[in-house]
Amino acid sequence: MANALEVLKSAATTSPVGGRNPLEIFNSKIDTQIAYAGQVKDGKQISSRSLWFRKDGAGYVVRIGRNGFEIAGSKLFKAADLDAVAEVLKAAKDVINSDKELQDKIAVHSMERSERLKVGRAKSKKAKTK
Repeated sequence: MANALEVLKSAATTSPVGGRNPLEIFNSKIDTQIAYAGQVKDGKQISSRSLWFRKDGAGYVVRIGRNGFEIAGSKLFKAADLDAVAEVLKAAKDVINSDKELQDKIAVHSMERSERLKVGRAKSKKAKTK
């Protein structure tokens, strides 16, 4: 038992697991949205809560991020079809990767969201122990 505790103590970490920074995480989320567009095109049903795009008349409206980051002066973008949705998302990824100011906004948003979630979890944990 003492040996098992020593192994666990030596392997313990308080740093983020996976070592990914907020930009890498956001880029992977964009890739997921591009994949979702392809799946929707193929007829698969995906929860609208998971999507950054929605049907709007004959086309689609796309936002970049769950809350929508402003890029090129807009938070919403029109796309004629699901292929155009993927193009908008790819273009946004390219712009984000070349715009340091936008990268900083994404990092700050990620940090703030993480802090809000930690507070929420602490409140939930505290309520359960009462």
